[in-house]
Amino acid sequence: MNRHTLYGYQKSGFIALTVALLMSSLSASAKPLPEKDFLTVPVGNGVYELAYDASQNVLFAASAPSFDKDKTDGLVYKLNPDTLKTTGKITTERRAFATLLDEENHILYIGNTLEGAVTLIDTRTDKEIKTVQLSDISNPKEIVHTREMALDKKHQRLYVSGVTQQGIIWVIDTQKQQHIATIENMGEYPTGLTVDEGKGRVYAVNGSGEFITLDASDNKIISRVKVEPQKKHFFLNIALDNKKERAFITDPDLPDVLVVSLKDGKIIDRIKVINSLAVMYNNGRNEVYITHRNAQLISVVDADTYKVKASIATSALPNSLALSADGHTLYASVKQSEKEIGKKPDYIIKVELDKI
Repeated sequence: MNRHTLYGYQKSGFIALTVALLMSSLSASAKPLPEKDFLTVPVGNGVYELAYDASQNVLFAASAPSFDKDKTDGLVYKLNPDTLKTTGKITTERRAFATLLDEENHILYIGNTLEGAVTLIDTRTDKEIKTVQLSDISNPKEIVHTREMALDKKHQRLYVSGVTQQGIIWVIDTQKQQHIATIENMGEYPTGLTVDEGKGRVYAVNGSGEFITLDASDNKIISRVKVEPQKKHFFLNIALDNKKERAFITDPDLPDVLVVSLKDGKIIDRIKVINSLAVMYNNGRNEVYITHRNAQLISVVDADTYKVKASIATSALPNSLALSADGHTLYASVKQSEKEIGKKPDYIIKVELDKI
């Protein structure tokens, strides 16, 4: 696992997956569905996060085509969600990693991980609006990398995690389009972020295995819980089920996706799967989707029983997820291994959920 995959994750890689662990994880479910049963289309090098824009019928795919020092520009692909064919390209001054779409205001936020910044793109014109610099860049060796973003439309705030040993979360005023606050004391390497606008809460997870709750009205920490202190967790991503007040949390170094109560941070249950990367909850179908990067699998999980309903075997490394507006189609970016970078392009897989 490298830092580019995780947008600034500075801890060393995945614990190797053993054949025994893989087989035992799959024994309780059906054989993985082959990739050939789904639409897959090559896109380009360095593809990371995705964003679905229903108003324009576009799937955005952020990419960092090169890590050469003299090639610092990024590229955002515009794909037809039905065919996955590229319909346009947006060049950005900085490499593009994370994505977050404010569809109502026609703004696509792009995380510039290596520069510690966020770029705003007008989705109607495909032009950069501005770049909000978050980290001090006076010393290139000390730049704090951005990772995940979460949008609070109610309070007109964008939250951005800063991946550093003394973790921070930056706050951007989305109306003024400027950095207005830095939340400190977020633990080691804060990574995943999400917002519950209804309850006025911001939830974060970090590399110390903590689940932290913030008050969105004043950005104060309400609570922080070491979810499973007997294990050395490095939490990575988080997805919410607001109605049932639970969070789904992934750890790339350990098996299982933890199901955690939003009320007290205690474990409700576990989704028995192998090491996981991205996670997404689909309220309409009451399903959880998970990518298992090194195992080259995507899991579809029943959110009531926490059992894997189906899994999809990919020919490379599944990374990030996006969902169509109607909740019936899942998209995943799939990255090539280090040996194949430059030889084969990363690609997108489209999963029609009603058919599996």
